[in-house]
Amino acid sequence: MKPTIAANLQKLKNGYSKCEQFIKKFIYTDFYLLLVSLITVIGWATKCAPFGISVLAVIACLALLAADDILPLTINIFGAMLVIYTSKIEELLVVWPVMLLLAPCAIVFVVKNCRHRFHTGKMFYPQLAVALVLLLGGAGVISGADYSRALPTALILGFGVLAIYVLYNHFLKRDGSRDIPAYFSRVMMYLGIIISLELLITIIRSGVPLSQWHTTYWDVGWGNRNNISTYLILTAGLTLYLSAVQRHGWIYLLVGLVQYLCILFSFSRGGIIFGAISGIIALVLSVVKSENRKQQLISIGIILGLVLVMYLIFMDKINAIIGSLLERGMGTSGRTELYIEAWECFKRFPFLGAGLGYQGNNFDITVMNMYWFHSTLFQVIGSLGIVGLAAYIWYYAVRAKLLFKNIKNTFNLFILAIWIGFEGYCMIDAGTFIPYPNMMLIIITALLLELQSPCAAKDFMNLTYARCE
Repeated sequence: MKPTIAANLQKLKNGYSKCEQFIKKFIYTDFYLLLVSLITVIGWATKCAPFGISVLAVIACLALLAADDILPLTINIFGAMLVIYTSKIEELLVVWPVMLLLAPCAIVFVVKNCRHRFHTGKMFYPQLAVALVLLLGGAGVISGADYSRALPTALILGFGVLAIYVLYNHFLKRDGSRDIPAYFSRVMMYLGIIISLELLITIIRSGVPLSQWHTTYWDVGWGNRNNISTYLILTAGLTLYLSAVQRHGWIYLLVGLVQYLCILFSFSRGGIIFGAISGIIALVLSVVKSENRKQQLISIGIILGLVLVMYLIFMDKINAIIGSLLERGMGTSGRTELYIEAWECFKRFPFLGAGLGYQGNNFDITVMNMYWFHSTLFQVIGSLGIVGLAAYIWYYAVRAKLLFKNIKNTFNLFILAIWIGFEGYCMIDAGTFIPYPNMMLIIITALLLELQSPCAAKDFMNLTYARCE
């Protein structure tokens, strides 16, 4: 007897359901994170846009169709840029038809998982205030052409970051069945591994002698040495968090320290200084907050011993690296002139600043079409004035409140270490005015703090062995 149409449809439905359940489980595993990371590195290293971008897009589509939680999609969202091997975007546009697959899959994900009730969250209104003031900056004093040129950056930095916050707040699954901070930290660890490999491959391919590294401007395509070090400050700190709360902590400890070492190899002076400050704090916390402090101290001792052995074996080469770094000196690279210029803009236009599209004499407009003052404080007062300063003070006050509300929590303490490094570095660089990935990742960490309870580490289930005091 031939099977009926209804029976065939039921078989298809059952097959789809099994496939969906498999993918739904798979995207929470290290195998999934490793797969995405491996394809990203291969696509970047081979400079093969059709392979890297196409395969990553297909994987993202499968994840979107199966997932009922945005958390596993973090590796796709923030790993996407790491496959970009060139600043010549036209080389990547050949695969645009594949990218069209993402739109309908994203719509399916939103429709399938949409909650009826909208939750704003603690950071919604502060970020909204920042978004509005970014649009208002320079009103009445900036030309229409200059305003329009910087408008895309202003929109993404304001409303784009707000959209990420809303998406994660709305589609982050809260069922107590997973340790959200731990999974997010694992994603960040894999992103850090990708970045480290890309930097090391770039250095090896350059063929530049060690003694000349200080004169070389490392660029991996999607970013330069400053972008690299900023990203690694975020990823390395959360990798050390895993070393404190996971079994086999020595593995995460080693991976985290390698990422900090890559900050040194980036030759970004500000990144090295504030990465070291953040790293030392995180390393101390990894001992203090570890379930097994003795084992953690032994692991640190062994790793430091290996570092010493490596130094003795490659003493000349390592000394050349250190000497090359010292050759760069501690000059301001023209930042002093930029800070003076920002102050003059503030004095001339105190209410709403000169705007993001302002063009000065001390910096050339870059691909992001805005004028960088290379400091969070001076960028705010120079570009956005008193109104912008008030909005950012509110924004930072709410973030600080979320952080210190449960400051004894292990995750909160590591985020404190990371924010010290990130915000400290951004006081002498442009990091807080780069929307993707910097400020989008920062606002996600703020959301995770918001979701934390005083005993969040034990409220979630079984992925980690985090302490809660």
